[in-house]
Amino acid sequence: MTVDSSSIHEGDELPLLHIQPSLGMVIRFCALQWTFPVFFYDADAARAAGLPGTIVPGPLKVGLLYRAVDEWLGGGGWVRQVRAAHRRPDPTNSPIDIAGRVARVYEEGGKRRADLELAIINQEGQPSVRGFAVVEFH
Repeated sequence: MTVDSSSIHEGDELPLLHIQPSLGMVIRFCALQWTFPVFFYDADAARAAGLPGTIVPGPLKVGLLYRAVDEWLGGGGWVRQVRAAHRRPDPTNSPIDIAGRVARVYEEGGKRRADLELAIINQEGQPSVRGFAVVEFH
């Protein structure tokens, strides 16, 4: 479903994206990036580093924010920018929710745009990532 930009208003909520990043997803992400920090895929090494176990890489979480926004747009525009501030690690195989809301709708350069506030919420209900996105509608 494509979002109708004329019906977007400040304060509108984006639909929640429920996801459970698996260890396999993390390993594939590391392979695509050709970076292999051991605490992303080895639970013993992660615990030795003071982590609860293997964790989801920050850049992968930014990609999940992008995915949530792109799915919300549904072809009705494109993502111009995504930024994130990481607050706490997310263990692999733990469910997370990606939430968002429209913070501002405006015209710039003859194009209709919106600023979005985003968050990744862990299973304890705490934000692990605060994010921001700018979208431009068709």
